[in-house]
Amino acid sequence: MKYAIPAYILSAGAALAHTGHSAAVAQGDAHWLSQPDHLVVVGLAIVAAGMAVRHVFAVRRSARQQA
Repeated sequence: MKYAIPAYILSAGAALAHTGHSAAVAQGDAHWLSQPDHLVVVGLAIVAAGMAVRHVFAVRRSARQQA
C-alpha cells in the first residue's frame, strides 16, 4: 500500500488527470520536457536522484572507513 500513490502518479491515470497529453501523443511531442508546469516535476526528480546517489556514496564511504 505504501507504493500505491507513487505507482499511480507514474501511471497513465495521472496523465488523464489534466488535458494536453492526448495532443502530445498525437504530435510526438516530448510532453514532459515542453510544458513549464511539468519542468518542476522533472527538476524535483533530478534533485531526488542526486540526493539518492549522494546517500549511496556516503554509505559506501562510511562502510569503507569502518573496515
